[in-house]
Amino acid sequence: MRFIKWLVFILVIPLVVYAGLLYQNNRSADALSKVEMQRSLDSGISWLFERKEKILNEANPMLWWMLQQSAEISGDPRLKELFAGYETRYLKDNRKNIWRPLFYKNTWSPVRYESIRDFPYYNKHFLYALSCDKDLEQHAEIGEQNQPEFCNSHPLRPACVTHQLMGIRMLQRKKCGDTEKLRQIVSVLQGKIENQLFYDPRVVDVYLQRVLMLIETGTLERVKPSWLRKVFKAQSDEGGWSNFEPLFPLYGGQSLGFSQHGVSIRTRRDGFHTTAQGVMIMSLLLAEK
Repeated sequence: MRFIKWLVFILVIPLVVYAGLLYQNNRSADALSKVEMQRSLDSGISWLFERKEKILNEANPMLWWMLQQSAEISGDPRLKELFAGYETRYLKDNRKNIWRPLFYKNTWSPVRYESIRDFPYYNKHFLYALSCDKDLEQHAEIGEQNQPEFCNSHPLRPACVTHQLMGIRMLQRKKCGDTEKLRQIVSVLQGKIENQLFYDPRVVDVYLQRVLMLIETGTLERVKPSWLRKVFKAQSDEGGWSNFEPLFPLYGGQSLGFSQHGVSIRTRRDGFHTTAQGVMIMSLLLAEK
């Protein structure tokens, strides 16, 4: 009998904790004010600008596209300077850079599958979308990402749906594919992301990415004020965002908390990847005001 009681206790406690987290994640909350958004944006940009030389060594094109978009939306000179540094280092003198169409309209770069064979699955889809190359689409790992149910087969990829939506959005911007079909896929993926935000309360990188993609695809009304407030509160005093959400402090600066794939013990560190997303979120929100 004692064993059964302990077993029930062990099973019930996680459910109670999760129910509490779910409530906190989705409860009513005050909308972010314009002052809060602007303060958050300024702080995030300062974090990036103070680390200019370090982040310029990270060539991740999607992060720099986010900063390019944020610079255009906000008009902030620091973001413009940051992107100009990336442009000078990676784009201007490298006409063969296959990511150029991501940054420049009416630009096309040929992509051979052999040259991207070892890329992450989502980058392959991005490059197919940017080039609208039908030969690339014939590869199953690329063409399957044009199907709204693609991520159903990859439950252990937390950012699968957001990455897929990024690729579909590129197809839309490049006018590649059937317009109505792409619109329907976007709608399905938006619904999946909204459900993920409701049921996954961990404020880590993918949380910001989900919020970002709902806003970027024009459905700000589906983003709960509580989600935006959690993003706002997750920003550090230094201005950055982290891929780790501390819950309980331990020893040596470490904490027990949420990470990208569950629960772990580590030290919180702000990162370029998450901060670039936070900056774009705030830029888009302010543009709506």
